[in-house]
Amino acid sequence: MIFVVYGVLIFVATCMGAFVGLGGGVIIKPVLDVINIHPLEQIAFFSSCAVFVMSVTSTAKHLRSKTPIDKKTVLLLAFGSVAGGFAGNRIFDLLLKSTRFPDTVRGIQSAVLGVLLITVIVFVNVRIKRFKLKNPVAMVIAGCLLGFLAAFLGIGGGPINVAVFTLLFSLTMKDAAVCSVAVIFFSQLTNLSAFFLTSPVLSYDLKMLLVIIPCAVLGGLVGARLNRVFSEKAIRITFSLTVSAVAALSIYNSVSSFIN
Repeated sequence: MIFVVYGVLIFVATCMGAFVGLGGGVIIKPVLDVINIHPLEQIAFFSSCAVFVMSVTSTAKHLRSKTPIDKKTVLLLAFGSVAGGFAGNRIFDLLLKSTRFPDTVRGIQSAVLGVLLITVIVFVNVRIKRFKLKNPVAMVIAGCLLGFLAAFLGIGGGPINVAVFTLLFSLTMKDAAVCSVAVIFFSQLTNLSAFFLTSPVLSYDLKMLLVIIPCAVLGGLVGARLNRVFSEKAIRITFSLTVSAVAALSIYNSVSSFIN
């Protein structure tokens, strides 16, 4: 039964991740926190695996379809996200090891995520001035911050990426979603490398990867296809509704973690 639950969750999350740029981790992490079958560090690892596989599949499909991607911007952001990803993962690991109460760490993660997602929802639905950032150093710094948040929160960073890309580079939601998934590839590659270097990955419940990986591949393919088929308006509405639901779930997780 648990394989079915994980399979459906991973497919839906990665499909939405590739479709509107959420990455997938922002859905996987809070839902697995609620299910609470595996420890926090294993949930973060499973989420990273699913999001990484989705990003590889989705980006490859976009490249084959010749979807327009600003490769210079993506690479500069990705470079920053690698450094930020290592820092975020390290701080998460230290925080987890410094307390006997992992639920406290779970609560902190959920609270930060809930606040960030509410901010993202407001931002993408309110008309404010957009910029067209060209400075390479500023791009690397932005990527570093995004990579840090993605690794620390264990979410892939998708919704935050989309909001930042539309703000700093004046991208449409559709194009921001494509760039978000491409950057997520690098940040999650870094995150997984850190897991293998600092965590006892071989002691995890690795049989779950037998369902996580194929479902993430399928979700990435379907989501990438939907991104090119649906309109900008449809992507914005889907993005807002999904992020709103995850924000509510994150706040619930935070409250329940501190109460327990």
